[in-house]
Amino acid sequence: MSGGRALTRRALLAASGGALLLVARARTARADALGDVLARIARARAHVRTLVGPFTQTRTIGLLATDVVSHGTLTLLRPDRLRWDLAPPDDVSFTIGPDGLAYKSEHGHGRLPASDTRIGAALDDLRTVLGGDLSRLSARWDLRVVRDDPTGVEIEATARPGAGAPLRSIRFALAPDRVRPTRAVLVEGPHDKTVIDFGALAVDAPVDPARMRLP
Repeated sequence: MSGGRALTRRALLAASGGALLLVARARTARADALGDVLARIARARAHVRTLVGPFTQTRTIGLLATDVVSHGTLTLLRPDRLRWDLAPPDDVSFTIGPDGLAYKSEHGHGRLPASDTRIGAALDDLRTVLGGDLSRLSARWDLRVVRDDPTGVEIEATARPGAGAPLRSIRFALAPDRVRPTRAVLVEGPHDKTVIDFGALAVDAPVDPARMRLP
C-alpha cells in the first residue's frame, strides 16, 4: 500500500514537473515571438523621420450618454516630438516634447513640465507607441502580440500592477510596413476609453521643426 502511495506521489510530481516545463517553454516561445516582432518594427522605423496625417478620435466616458468624436491631424517628428491638432469644434492643439506638454485653444494656453511624473509617463508612452522604440514599454507594461501577418501587426500592452501607468491598457495596430499606426485603443477604466483611427499617414513628409517646439 505504501509503495502504491509512493508511486502515485512520483507520478504526480512527474506530471506537475512536465506541466511546468510546458508552461516555461510556452512563455519562452511567446517572448521569442515578441522580441522578433519588436525587432522588425524597430528596423522598419529606424530610417523614418516624420509621420503626418489625419485621425478620428472617439472618446467614450462612462458618465456621458454619448461618445465624443473628434477629428484632427497627427504630426510626429522622430525621435521625440509629437503634435496633436484637433479640428473645430474642439479647436485645440497639443505639442509634446521631451521637455513637457503645451496646449493652445481659443480659450487659452498652458504648459505642463515633463517632471510631472504621471503626465510625463503618459506622453512618453504615446510617443513610443506611435513612432518610438517599443521595447521601452516593457519597463512598465506586459506586451503581447495579438496579430502578426501580412495585413500588419497588432500588440496589446497591459499595465503592470504598481507601475504607475496612467492607462490600464493600450492596444495598437500597425500597417504592413510596420511603420504607420492604423488604430490605437487607450483604456483608462471599465467604462472610459479612447479609440483613435488613423487615415492615410505620409512617411517623411516635410515638417517645420518650429511647429514642433514647445512655446
